[in-house]
Amino acid sequence: MKRLKAVRGIFWLAIIFVIAFLVQAESGDSRGSMPHAKSAPPLRILDQNGQPAVNGIPSPTGATIDVTVGPGGALTFDPNPVNISVGDTVRWTWGSSGHSVTSGPPCAADSQYCSPDNMNCASFILNNQGFVYQHTFSQPGAYSYFCLAHCIIGMTGTVNVSGGCSPSGWSAGPDLPSVGVRLVGVYFQANGKFYGMGGRSADTAGNDFMHPFEYDPTSNSWTTKSATYADNQVNNMACGVLADAGTPYIYCVGGSAAGATTATGRVFRYDPVTDTISAVAAAWPPGASNILPGGFTIFQNKLYILGGFDIPNGIATNQIWEFTPPTSWVQKASVLPVARGYIPTTTIGTLIYTGGGAAISGGAITDAADSFVYNPVADTISTIANIPRATGETRALHVNNRMWVMGGGRTAPNPSNEVDIYDPVAGTWSIGTPFATARRNFPTDTDGTTRVWLAGGYAPTAPTASMERFCAAGGASPTPTPTATATATHTPTATPTATATATHTPTATPTATATATHTPTATPTATHTPTATPTGTPSITPRSTPTPRPRPTPPPRP
Repeated sequence: MKRLKAVRGIFWLAIIFVIAFLVQAESGDSRGSMPHAKSAPPLRILDQNGQPAVNGIPSPTGATIDVTVGPGGALTFDPNPVNISVGDTVRWTWGSSGHSVTSGPPCAADSQYCSPDNMNCASFILNNQGFVYQHTFSQPGAYSYFCLAHCIIGMTGTVNVSGGCSPSGWSAGPDLPSVGVRLVGVYFQANGKFYGMGGRSADTAGNDFMHPFEYDPTSNSWTTKSATYADNQVNNMACGVLADAGTPYIYCVGGSAAGATTATGRVFRYDPVTDTISAVAAAWPPGASNILPGGFTIFQNKLYILGGFDIPNGIATNQIWEFTPPTSWVQKASVLPVARGYIPTTTIGTLIYTGGGAAISGGAITDAADSFVYNPVADTISTIANIPRATGETRALHVNNRMWVMGGGRTAPNPSNEVDIYDPVAGTWSIGTPFATARRNFPTDTDGTTRVWLAGGYAPTAPTASMERFCAAGGASPTPTPTATATATHTPTATPTATATATHTPTATPTATATATHTPTATPTATHTPTATPTGTPSITPRSTPTPRPRPTPPPRP
């Protein structure tokens, strides 16, 4: 009997080996056989136990791209990053033991996909040499993933998915459900939709939006969601996608109400899947002093806020804050070299970049050109080449490892429709394709590789509902350039530092510009001199003339 059992065991092991061999022979090296993979039937992949590898059904027109997990024991994914198109499949094969493929920003599972079976992504499930896992990507975007066991020492990867949109360049989209300003745009990678969070339809009290807006690129339509904000202080918020216990949410921080000169520091999160909003017991500390958040961005599942607008004192701030879900706020030791509000800010690789921002003095807001790079790990900050034009009250986006600063600004000739692009490796600025309608304080975001959305805003002074969409049709073409950039991502740290030395000269120029900007402020003072002429006639006139005093309140219109 024992001999019979042994023979049966060997027989079944031989069957499994033959099946695995046939599958490997059929699929071959996918990197060398991508063209024929598009017409081949869906692959049947087996793991080291002879079981089918779990994941979605590959698109009949999609290619399969192979990635080795831990090749030869190295704590890497090879190749990395991977550049594919919508409908393609990535197939990971374990080259050594004790690893996982877990989607999400480094070390924070977001439950979009994970080995071995897309279940319990935040659990510590590791697989061994020979294991195979695959995932088909149906939405464009930049998808981060990592190994649960070795993420902390840098075993991370990225899948850049392009395509799935047309026509190429900028085109008109459907209007927002209402004219709107001061919303925050957020791309939610888990469902491929774009959200307009908060905002208002007019600057007078009572016009705040109380529900999120959702744009579906597939149906090319907007929906007003049912979820209701807990308060009306939903203008000028800082929002981004963070994962808590493996589930992604849109977190929003701070804000103000239309017509008000106060602010809040409260935090809430929105779940687009369940269409629910819930409070987060972790208020942003400066909000208690009526300060609005400045620039904001996400890095390694943390939200960073740079600068802000101190409404009661009518000045900008220079603080840097870090939020880690579920409830942790930390003020960083570094500060901005100059105080700024409404700063276009984004993350590229391991660094946070800014381009421009609002200089605020006495409640008066003017555009600035100062630009910086912040290292959140080392908590250090330095200057980079100034953005070619002064701008503020807009967003910076990370598109294919470059920073796109989207229009914005209020000082003539702003607002603008210009797209300024910063290359962190070269340390230089260039100008991209402009969108159609110049605007500021509008919601905008990107999938990171192929698409950009924007809508609403002051255009140039009145709120609009118009929407524009950018598409890099067949967008895999620009992606290879950032691939080299990604490898050289550490170079930017050195580059900006070197640039910083040279940049200190230009930095003096903005300072001078700031002084020059104060000259216009002096002009109103000069205007008071003429007013002083009629002083003799009616003494009361000069007192009513101080209309400029209340003026600081309207311009901020936070």
